[in-house]
Amino acid sequence: MKLRTKIKCATVLTAVVAIAVLCVASSWFARERFKGLMELQVRAVALTVAAGVRGEALASLTGPESIDTADYAELNHYLRRVQIQNSASDYPFHFVYLIVPTRHASTTGFDFAVDSCERLLASGAVNPEWDAPGVPYNASSPDGQPALIDGRQDSARYLHDRLGEWLSGYAPIRAADGSFVGLAGVDIDHQRILSQLDWLWLLAVAVALVLSALVYFTVDRLVDRFLRPIERMGAFVREVGAGKFDGRLNLDPRTELGEVGAELNAMAESLGDRERLAQQNSALTIDNSALTIDVRRKHKTLAAISDVDANLHEVQDLDTLLERILSDARKLLDCDAGSVMIREGNDLVLKYVQNSTLETEVGTQNRPDIRGTRILVNGGSIAGYAASTGKPIEVADAYEIPSDSPYHFNRSVDEASGYRTRAILALPLRTSAGKNVGVLQLLNPQDESRAPRAGFTPAEVATMTHFGTMATIAIERAELTRALVLRMTEMAEMRDPAETFGHITRVAQYAVVLFDAWCRHRRVDPVEAQRQRDVLRIAAMLHDVGKVGIPDAVLNKPGRLTAEEYSVMQRHCVIGARLFSDNVSVLDLACFDVALHHHERWDGGGYPGVVNVVKLAVSSDEGQGDVAPMKGEAIPLFSRIVSVADVFDALSSKRQYKEAWPEPRVIAEMRINAGRQFDPELIEILLESSTLDQFRAVAARYPG
Repeated sequence: MKLRTKIKCATVLTAVVAIAVLCVASSWFARERFKGLMELQVRAVALTVAAGVRGEALASLTGPESIDTADYAELNHYLRRVQIQNSASDYPFHFVYLIVPTRHASTTGFDFAVDSCERLLASGAVNPEWDAPGVPYNASSPDGQPALIDGRQDSARYLHDRLGEWLSGYAPIRAADGSFVGLAGVDIDHQRILSQLDWLWLLAVAVALVLSALVYFTVDRLVDRFLRPIERMGAFVREVGAGKFDGRLNLDPRTELGEVGAELNAMAESLGDRERLAQQNSALTIDNSALTIDVRRKHKTLAAISDVDANLHEVQDLDTLLERILSDARKLLDCDAGSVMIREGNDLVLKYVQNSTLETEVGTQNRPDIRGTRILVNGGSIAGYAASTGKPIEVADAYEIPSDSPYHFNRSVDEASGYRTRAILALPLRTSAGKNVGVLQLLNPQDESRAPRAGFTPAEVATMTHFGTMATIAIERAELTRALVLRMTEMAEMRDPAETFGHITRVAQYAVVLFDAWCRHRRVDPVEAQRQRDVLRIAAMLHDVGKVGIPDAVLNKPGRLTAEEYSVMQRHCVIGARLFSDNVSVLDLACFDVALHHHERWDGGGYPGVVNVVKLAVSSDEGQGDVAPMKGEAIPLFSRIVSVADVFDALSSKRQYKEAWPEPRVIAEMRINAGRQFDPELIEILLESSTLDQFRAVAARYPG
């Protein structure tokens, strides 16, 4: 609330309360004064009535038998005449009557003698209670308790009986000898008197309203006149605070506020001079500052690219690498979405798609999966045109591409998902020899507040061109690694028909799904999890590579193996581990653990147990003898994960010796062996609905 309003409210409220109190007090005093005057008047009337009564006539009335006497008639006629004469006044008498001291020894007080009003019953008979002399005078309340009157002097009282409330005046009546013989009584309607006082309340209210209105308008004018200069000073100070130094205050210099205004004008002028000087100095530093910011931004970009380059060359698996390339590219330019495509002949195959908006709105589980989509290189698409020309393509708005452009945008994916693609950067991935290996596509760059940006700058296109070169080198290396892995798996497949490409790929994908879910449960750092899942995928693909060293007679035997043959079959773990026993890299170590221990059991009943692979010779007794069992968490994590993935796929797939089990039976078998053959935590993760959904997706993608 502003000061102006506070002053007005406080002043007006105080004035209204004071006026109201004054008016109420004045009205009350006037009311009491009026009542006092009415009491004096009714006493004076009673004295006047008493002066016209002959005392001897009143004293002669002894009881009901006096009704027919001349004295009673005289007094009754007198009272009626008095009442008739008074009926036209402002306050007419309601009753005029005479009372005498009681003749009854058993009571005290007064009895009725004469009444101006004949109170008749419905039958027409005279009411003896009121009209018959000698009846006790009842000046009491309705409960019948007597109210005695001292009749020696005139007086006034407020009484009520069955007929209403009255202001009654009494005056003594005396005989010629001065003796007291009775009282003259006059009753005026009390409510009628009070009704005459209502105008006092109305007058008080009217006066209060008028005075309150006058006070309000007076205070409003005075406050405005007093505060207007202060408000002008406040507005001036705010303008100065906002950097506007040209304005000046114009106040009466003869007042104190005028002196303050002059000081404020001088301050504004001084600040204006300093501002102009500061602008001149800052103009000299703006260029240097912009140059410094640009250098820092470029240094930051180069540092980020260097980190990305180092990280990309750590990744061994091609699928993991492609996903990593897409994630790092989006992070460098802060893009909302993107995709990476690998070239296969004249097609671009969509491998990975990322979209933050769709993942937030519909979730990763329900988002349409368009991976595997094929795009013709020469089909007129943006990505195809970038692949065929080898040049980056930058589009400000995909929906505004000119009709004569050599490329176009297909809106079908947007329409199916509800997404709106705007800016696009399609970056061809080309080797140093000029071979196109794919296209990296980035969509909808954002600023720091996550709001869309207009498009990609030339500097960003240049940055991503360099990034594409690094990514291409990493892809070539990963493709070489994958080719070597596939050659090794093909050797195993030629030796063992059960080791199909589909089986190997499914086991690797199952293992990665389990590992990702395990990392979420354990809250593993995402960067570390990304590195680990890369080597896990390759290690899982090579888990049975040692079978190349098992004789065909054992490996391809259609029936049940003998104990000796089973012992020979177990050697594939040690044979496979020996291929990676040098342990020159993280990948070698992971492949070593998985190949050696993927048949261990959680309860220690698996094989080969704790062995020294280097000291074991390839002989008929290899893997035999007393070997310490390996169990529980002593089994490497990757080996436990691949064990679950391998058995799940073996039970779910058809073999020459069995049919594929239905999923409920497979799940029941895995649940039964939790804590016996398998890590119970991994089985708990496997049985989660989200994990099973991903397992089903893997099985559908890699059948056979």
